[in-house]
Amino acid sequence: MAQNIEDLVKRAQNKDNSDDEWLQLEKDMLEFLKEDHPQSERKRLIPLGWLESVTIICDGIKRERGMR
Repeated sequence: MAQNIEDLVKRAQNKDNSDDEWLQLEKDMLEFLKEDHPQSERKRLIPLGWLESVTIICDGIKRERGMR
C-alpha cells in the first residue's frame, strides 16, 4: 500500500497507537523506504528520524510479546 510521508509522520506522532498500530507503522515505514520517494521525504524517516523512534517502541512491543 503506497503511503505518503505526511501520513506516516502523523501516525508516528500519535502516542495513543495500539501495539498493533505501532507494529504496522514500522512495516509501512520500511516499505516506504523501499519505494521511490524524494530524498527530502526519506530523510524525515532516516537517519535519526521518525523510524528510529518507532523502531524503539516496536522493539519493546516485540520483546514483551516474545517475538525477539
